[in-house]
Amino acid sequence: MPAPLLTSDAPLPLQDAPGQPAAPLRVLLVEDSALIRERLLDLVASCEGFAVTAEVESEPQALAALAQQRFDAVVVDLQLREGTGFGVLRALLHAPQRPLTMVLTNTSTRPVRERCLALGAHHFFDKSNEFDRVAQALDALRATLHRGRHP
Repeated sequence: MPAPLLTSDAPLPLQDAPGQPAAPLRVLLVEDSALIRERLLDLVASCEGFAVTAEVESEPQALAALAQQRFDAVVVDLQLREGTGFGVLRALLHAPQRPLTMVLTNTSTRPVRERCLALGAHHFFDKSNEFDRVAQALDALRATLHRGRHP
């Protein structure tokens, strides 16, 4: 696959210029299945105020995308074309401003869930029956950030 498409615990949004409309919150998709990425693109598009600004299928591509730009939310699978989602989670632990981090995987055992949460994931969703919870988490993030901007 080509290079990424560039299109604290609480995530912080990019700052908007005074008097300007709010910029969309930036989402990184880390998923090796093209079909699942397409579903995630549609899901994020259905969430007001969000834009997928990079989509990648491997750990090295995810790390490159994280070095190139800041994201407000990251959706990561654990089994990737190269590397793993665990490596992405480890990198996000050390990010100066951690994005909302969601693991979306078919590997949804209790030990895997606990490991992901220990590595800083905010949410852990099973692809087969919790796919739509990604949208709920994004909507909750937007609502939280909106309240923070407008007390």
